[in-house]
Amino acid sequence: MSFYDCLKLTEEPLIELKNWIDEANTNGAPLPHAMNLATVDKTGRPSARMVLMKSLSDEGLVFFTDYSSQKGRHLAENSFSSCTFWWPSTDKQIRIDGECSKVPDLDSDRYFESRPLGSQISAIISRQSSEIQTYEELVQDSKKFKEKNNEVKLNRPERWGGYLLRPFRIEFWENQSNRLHKRKLYQLDSHKWKKSLLSP
Repeated sequence: MSFYDCLKLTEEPLIELKNWIDEANTNGAPLPHAMNLATVDKTGRPSARMVLMKSLSDEGLVFFTDYSSQKGRHLAENSFSSCTFWWPSTDKQIRIDGECSKVPDLDSDRYFESRPLGSQISAIISRQSSEIQTYEELVQDSKKFKEKNNEVKLNRPERWGGYLLRPFRIEFWENQSNRLHKRKLYQLDSHKWKKSLLSP
């Protein structure tokens, strides 16, 4: 699997999103598909972290995680989220607001099977966001699991899988001199994207 899969795109803001990611990749960004994902808990307290977008389509952006992690618990309580891409090599930023839902199990299975063995083992033995005694113990657990399950096809744990972030607001930001930055906004209205410009 490439650093992210892209299905055929027809919607203007999603096409532009792909183009900006590809531009960042061409300009040497090490993880051009990395995005800062913000979620909120049921009390409205936010939390943000970096995740990797693994596929892009007209439906939205897909990322994978442990459903029992902090972000997974947040999304179970409040499905709305926001993500930001930023690339210093191009001096551009994209902000996306949307709603998350779990992808079909088959899609999660397929992606899990495409991951390197070490990443599969990590998803199985690590309960993301839970407290551990020592890092060394976690590493040892990983080694023991690998030895015990050598040459065995590993199955995706039920608590691990993908989310689809369906955007309804996408803003493209470009740095300009004198802080007169370019800001272009797409908002979804009755299944159609409406475009406008924003003051910096």
